[in-house]
Amino acid sequence: MPTAVAAGSARLGFLMEIAASAAVTALERNVALVLVPPIKHPETALGTIPFDGAILVEPEVDDPYWKVLRDRGVPVVIIGPPPEAPAPAVRVDHATIATLLIGHLLDCGAREIPLIVGRSQRQSNRVFRETYEARMAAEGLPVRVIEVSEAEGEVGAEAALLAELDAGRSMDGVLAPIDSMAAGAMAALHARGLRVPQDVRVVTRYDGFRARSQTPALTALNLRLDEMAQLATTALLDQLEGMSEPVYLDAPAPELVVRGSTVPLD
Repeated sequence: MPTAVAAGSARLGFLMEIAASAAVTALERNVALVLVPPIKHPETALGTIPFDGAILVEPEVDDPYWKVLRDRGVPVVIIGPPPEAPAPAVRVDHATIATLLIGHLLDCGAREIPLIVGRSQRQSNRVFRETYEARMAAEGLPVRVIEVSEAEGEVGAEAALLAELDAGRSMDGVLAPIDSMAAGAMAALHARGLRVPQDVRVVTRYDGFRARSQTPALTALNLRLDEMAQLATTALLDQLEGMSEPVYLDAPAPELVVRGSTVPLD
């Protein structure tokens, strides 16, 4: 993810939560973890660092990291569905994640729910959009997709939602899977004097620092990233040590964490 999404108030939370668990699991097997943060030119960094294997987190279509790793012939385990040719992976069920969040908004009474989604070709973006469109259509509710470039992050989402509100488009819920964009949505709602959750309910995917630091805190999902990382790291190390063939594992089921952005809490 670009710095606008991954860094800032998020403090690389999503990435660091995975990295911390992966580092512990690797160290228990006498292997050190090298953390590569979001950078524009991965071939530059990866071209000069010796390493035995890699864990690739949520690649997109034509992902540059994926290409560099394949060209080097490095064993890889992906967290999230592989973007093209099959590869060993801890498979994240983005459809279930999207369904949980949409279902919660509907259960809370929301009926006019725009989706603020990233513009990149990450599978999470694609699946969220498809799941949202199908569920809203099945409920006979309006479909409104607002695409924002990940590079614009919180600022882009705030501007996009302000444009919707200023154009007179009503809403009583906002689905913003990327936490920086959820923060931007909150800023837009507050700027126009709308109360959360009394007027508009807001949910996001990742229960990280950014979600918890909003006022009110955002309803989100415990994605159990530490368990995901442990599965991926163990699978990769088993490959490197010749203990197993490449494997495909299912990520642990996410858990909904309900907070004040959807349900008034005392």
